[in-house]
Amino acid sequence: MSNTEHITSSDNIHYLHHNFFEPSDNSKAVTATLLIVHGMAEHSGRYAEFAQFLADKGIAVATYDQLGHGQTVKSADELGFFADEHPVQSLLKDVIIMADSLKARHPDVPHFILGHSMGSFIVRNVLKHHAQNFTGAILMGTADANPLTKVLLPINKILAKVAPRKPNPVFANVMNKVLNSKLDNRLSSSEFAWLSADPAAVEAYEADPLTGFDFTNNGFLTLFTLMETGLNKKWATTIAKDFPMLLISGENDPIGDMGKGIRNVASRLEKQNFRNITLQLYSHMRHEPLHEQDKALVYQDILDWLKSHTLGD
Repeated sequence: MSNTEHITSSDNIHYLHHNFFEPSDNSKAVTATLLIVHGMAEHSGRYAEFAQFLADKGIAVATYDQLGHGQTVKSADELGFFADEHPVQSLLKDVIIMADSLKARHPDVPHFILGHSMGSFIVRNVLKHHAQNFTGAILMGTADANPLTKVLLPINKILAKVAPRKPNPVFANVMNKVLNSKLDNRLSSSEFAWLSADPAAVEAYEADPLTGFDFTNNGFLTLFTLMETGLNKKWATTIAKDFPMLLISGENDPIGDMGKGIRNVASRLEKQNFRNITLQLYSHMRHEPLHEQDKALVYQDILDWLKSHTLGD
């Protein structure tokens, strides 16, 4: 694992905190790469174990903290705030900056991208114009189009204009309550119970100072804009019909409407004549398959999918 080089964000203000994961055994050949784009109110460090697992199997991985997240922020009051100007474009451009950095390290192998939750919304927007940069994409904890977005966007535009850097605990609390209300058995009293069926994973999330923070008005406006542009029914029209996509989620993930939304996304893509769509749902998991008790199964399934789309395997 290394992060010695400075990689500047497209905002020209922040360095993107990042790590490159390589095989522990130097003699192990790298057969592909994977760029991981994390979700809302979390950070890349939560993917380190998974990234090293893949690296040791020959898949070199890059992780990074997005603007407004993790160690990319210059101070705690930047958490949940993306940018004064063009936040959506900045996030999308940073994906390509990181993808190019990873590709420069391993230029002659297939390159994949994984986006989790908000990261999957970002990846879906990136793929509209840059799918040719990747061999395939993994959309984890993603969602179907949400009609509420159209209602919330105008409200948030006003809030973000008046007080862009102000945290919005009201939106955050409502979001958590709505998501938790969909669970049959919360298993945890935490407001973040919807993330995982493993109470220990939820406790670890709560204990991490760089997770679970409230987004600012700017952050929510950016999130809802990403959803509006990335989750609509025609989001994939510019992507080649043979482009491989893995949709992976917990069957009990409220973000994916308890499996229904993910099935809708997969079904719609197939009706739009996409020929290489794989759907993987886990009946006992919630929003974060990589943080469930059976995460080893998820690790292996993702590895198998990557290998199946890597030339020479």
